[in-house]
Amino acid sequence: MGIFRSLAGALRLRITSADLAGSLSALTNLGSPVYQVEQTGPLTFELTVARRDYSRVAKLLERRGEKMEILRRQGAFWALAGLKKRPVLVGGLAALLALAVFLPTRVLFIQVQGNEAVPTRLIIEQARDCGIGFGASRREVRSERVKNRLLEAIPELQWAGVNTAGCVAVISVRERTQAEQTEKPSMGVSSIVAARDGVISSCTVLRGNQLCKVGQAVQAGEVLVSGYIDTGLFLRATQAEAEVFAQTQRKLEAVTPENCLQKGEVVRVEKKYSLIFGKKQINFYNDSGIFSGSCDKMYAQYPLTLPGGFQLPVALAVETLYYREAQTGPVAPEDARALLDAFAGDYLRRQMVAGSILDRRDDLLQEGGVFRLTGEYACQEMIGRVRSEEMIESGENH
Repeated sequence: MGIFRSLAGALRLRITSADLAGSLSALTNLGSPVYQVEQTGPLTFELTVARRDYSRVAKLLERRGEKMEILRRQGAFWALAGLKKRPVLVGGLAALLALAVFLPTRVLFIQVQGNEAVPTRLIIEQARDCGIGFGASRREVRSERVKNRLLEAIPELQWAGVNTAGCVAVISVRERTQAEQTEKPSMGVSSIVAARDGVISSCTVLRGNQLCKVGQAVQAGEVLVSGYIDTGLFLRATQAEAEVFAQTQRKLEAVTPENCLQKGEVVRVEKKYSLIFGKKQINFYNDSGIFSGSCDKMYAQYPLTLPGGFQLPVALAVETLYYREAQTGPVAPEDARALLDAFAGDYLRRQMVAGSILDRRDDLLQEGGVFRLTGEYACQEMIGRVRSEEMIESGENH
């Protein structure tokens, strides 16, 4: 009942009467429930009635000639009724609620990751042709469709995919190496061959004759998906297209010196400000050239945020430069391992078109003035590569 009164509204009344017992008896006979009855003086008592029963109680007390005073109004009804006098606030709250429901379902920003040679603008333009632009529905974003369109439109890309995080669509790409771009045939017949030794973990064939299966061990150069399909009457030539992942083994050796140039105490701190409007940046300083060995740079952006957490494409960028004294000192073994581990992981991931490191066995030795890291890494990576094939001429069977 308390929750109901809170939603429907209630009133706290103070009643002044020469006959307190008679007043309470009359209210009871009226049939309107009263709550929290409390005598506050010789001739006064307070009680709470529901909003819908207030008029009946007021008429009864008026007939009896008793004085009634409203102390306060309680419940969500009165709070919402008060908003009628503030239409601007109500409109703003309604607009924020609509934006809070609508905006998370739309793509407002697009980010591109993994590209170096291919311009970001080109990738965004091709993605926009696929329906990924400002205001696009997140439900309509199809990673496979965008991937195929990008790979067809931009031959320099080896792999592409799209994911959404909130209002941001993140397009991740992997560029081809120069050798891969040269290998890719523009026309004719091509097959998918293994770039490395490994054990097949997954194989998705879009076009061509599949010659491998999951769990099969393959060697580098072995044909995984052939561009020739035997139909029984003749051989049909095509350009094979597939994604083949395998578990592989990689070995790596990396070194770093025992002594290196290290950063000393901070001698000067400098801040530089700039204003960002979308993709344009206005700098309030001449240049930002620093020497990485003697200076640390901290970069932070402070976007203009509306009530409700919605960010506009306007931000204040602050670069904080910490100038330090340079000095030479020894490298601790744990620091050397962390440095070499980070280098090894980054190097291996860049060597793989797409994939990850599953397991590792490595050893760190200190000898000859250097730290030497040797390791073996179990990886899950895409091993399929495109290879051109010579045309095979065959006579038709009559």
